[in-house]
Amino acid sequence: MINESNITPVIFLSKSDLISSDEIESRKYDINKIMPDIKIEAFSNNRLTDIEYIRTHFTPSKTYCLLGSSGVGKTTLLNNLINQELYKTQPIREKDGRGKHTTTRRELIVLENGAIVVDNPGMRELGIISIESGLDNTFDEIAELSDQCRYTDCTHTIEKGCAVLKGIEEGNISNERYHNYIKMYKESLYNEMSYFEKRQKDKKFGKFMHAYLKNKK
Repeated sequence: MINESNITPVIFLSKSDLISSDEIESRKYDINKIMPDIKIEAFSNNRLTDIEYIRTHFTPSKTYCLLGSSGVGKTTLLNNLINQELYKTQPIREKDGRGKHTTTRRELIVLENGAIVVDNPGMRELGIISIESGLDNTFDEIAELSDQCRYTDCTHTIEKGCAVLKGIEEGNISNERYHNYIKMYKESLYNEMSYFEKRQKDKKFGKFMHAYLKNKK
């Protein structure tokens, strides 16, 4: 999605004061294994020096979106960036340790330096529509091997002569990367369907589940 949209991402690891520096570096390493060129910054909303450093990432006249799960500190960061408690925050739920939805609608804020920030409600997932070229850039090792497949329309799932499946067997592609690729590819195909095609597909799946549950009884 990032590659397809031609945007410059930055990952902010919040609440860095709650874990050790070694844990932070370990998480950065895990992310960089997948996205080696992405910028990652760890910070704490409780440290003024961290907020001042994060503020340097916002360039005048450019637009930024804050995305993340509920409870990660987006609203608190926004309040810190504008130097006032303009937006309400809520504590983490004690029952499950998850965040509560503080932001219930999109907010557009202009910072003092002219940067524009869009604060989005906490999200469970991001949807993708058409990301063919972005997918190839993100999973470049899979895209490179797919050119060597026997069939030009290879789905990289069951076909004989699939160079991608061979790459997995030989250890050139990790199972985790492969499964993420297939999942995103299928989601992209589904979202490219017309409304009628989706209704037909969902209807067939509904009948399948009804028959399955009936036989299970």
